Amino acid sequence: MTNQQAGWYPDPAGNPTRLRYWNGMQWTDDFTDVPQQANQGAGYGNPGYAQPVGGQVYYPPAQVMDNGNDATLRLIAFIFCIVSTVTTCWLIIPLAWMIPMTVHCWGIYKGTKPNTTAFGVCTLLFVTIVGGILLLISKKDA
Repeated sequence: MTNQQAGWYPDPAGNPTRLRYWNGMQWTDDFTDVPQQANQGAGYGNPGYAQPVGGQVYYPPAQVMDNGNDATLRLIAFIFCIVSTVTTCWLIIPLAWMIPMTVHCWGIYKGTKPNTTAFGVCTLLFVTIVGGILLLISKKDA
């Protein structure tokens, strides 16, 4: 449910007669009935949803990461993290945070971890200035 726009979506509990409000961060306790014409159509009036079958649970679709310039920026940020980690490996204490941050940066590049402003700033301050700046200018996931 990351980065999904706020709005009314099929009830995640599986009740096909009502919609539940997603505020962009979490499900709220607000419910409404499914409009009659949408209940007969192909998915509650939202083109991304199919008609429910049985007790299926529906969630807003995940947003796909743009593989254009963002992927390149994130890969270069990861490379700078590796280079910085290797060049400062003679200092034991910085490795305590540089290695986990570099692993997290790899997850950002692969799309399994969110790219946040906070992580970009921490990368800028504690790992590599260039990598941090690249993470800050690439599209944020959260």
